[in-house]
Amino acid sequence: MAAGEASSVSGAGTTVAGGDPHEIGAFYMREMPRLVLFVKTLSGSLDRHAAADVAQTAFERALPRWTGLSQPKAWLYKVARNEAIARCAAMRREPAADLLPERVDEVSGALAAEWRAEQRAVIDLLQGLPPKQREVMTWTMAGFSDAEIAAALGLSTDAVKQNRHYARQKLRKRLGPRKEESR
Repeated sequence: MAAGEASSVSGAGTTVAGGDPHEIGAFYMREMPRLVLFVKTLSGSLDRHAAADVAQTAFERALPRWTGLSQPKAWLYKVARNEAIARCAAMRREPAADLLPERVDEVSGALAAEWRAEQRAVIDLLQGLPPKQREVMTWTMAGFSDAEIAAALGLSTDAVKQNRHYARQKLRKRLGPRKEESR
C-alpha cells in the first residue's frame, strides 16, 4: 500500500466508507462545489467552467483508487491544485485568441447557486494577494489544518502561519473597518 492509502477513508474532517457508492456520491455532492470554488480562487486565471473541469478531473483520478485513500479530501484538493497549475501553465503557452469574440460566461443553474455575490467578492479580494498568501488562504478556507496545508504545499507550518498572517493583514487593510468597529 502506498503512502496516504488505507482500507477505510477519512480526511480533513470527512469520513467515507471504503467504496460505498452512496457514501462516495454524498462526498461528491458535498465537496464538488467547494472544490470548484477552491480551484477558481487558487488559480485566478481559470474561469468557472475550467475550474469545474479541473475539479471533475480530480474526482475522476480519485475514483479508481478510492478504497485505498486514507485522506480523500486532502488527496483530492492536492490533485486539483496540481491540475490547476498545469492548466494555467498550458494557457500561458497558448497564443492569444484575439480574433474570438468575448462571450458571456454562462453558468449552469446548480453552479450559479454556489456563486453568490459574497463568494465573488471574496475571490476578488483573494486575487489581489501574492500567490503564496492566496494559496494558503484558499486552503485555509477549504478547512485544512496548518499541518495539512504545509504538507500539501511543501512549506513549514510556521511559513503557513506567516503567510496567513500577512494575507489577513492585507485583507483587513483592503476591507477597512467593520461596521461594528466604526460605531
